[in-house]
Amino acid sequence: MLIDTYDTIAAARKLANMVKAGEINLTGVRLDSGDLVTLSQQVREILPNVSIFASGDIDEWEIARLKEKNAQIDGYGMGTRLVTGNPVNGVYKLVEIDGIPVMKQSTGKASYPGRKQIFREFLADKFKVDTLGLVTETYPEKQPLLKLFMKDGKRLEPPSTIKTIKQQTAASVASLPTDILNLDATTSMSVEISNSLQNLTEKTKNS
Repeated sequence: MLIDTYDTIAAARKLANMVKAGEINLTGVRLDSGDLVTLSQQVREILPNVSIFASGDIDEWEIARLKEKNAQIDGYGMGTRLVTGNPVNGVYKLVEIDGIPVMKQSTGKASYPGRKQIFREFLADKFKVDTLGLVTETYPEKQPLLKLFMKDGKRLEPPSTIKTIKQQTAASVASLPTDILNLDATTSMSVEISNSLQNLTEKTKNS
């Protein structure tokens, strides 16, 4: 059972109580993020008779490091690092359930609630700043970057031709600052958080 979706230690304690009450037969838990050394040691204290597995961009060097630090891990899940080249990760986070904004509040892994849109502002056809806001917001001077293409399993937009995709991609890349296009760039693109999203985040935290 994956237990680090929100709060690893709180989840482990809840499972321990369920095991003690005879509600479940727990054979193993999985840790997928955070400080695997400290978390595994704490989970071992709470669930001493349960196998602990770890995953999350793990390779042979990370396994050696975890063993050296006395991480309490019984097995490892390896996937991303088995591919050739440098992987690019994407992480899925729930932001809304039945119209109710939700967010992850784990330390160091907090997310923003609500359905969102990215608004890009240009200056003389060059990138100026991105704003992460709510999907309900509008900015006449900014371009929304996210567009709905599929709904209920049906395509909403006709497929673009290779030529169109090539032109759109070339224009998008040309609008970026030169230093961003450098593979060794140490600078990053500017992203602002809208006031509406900040207010919703505070409201969700306190709800």
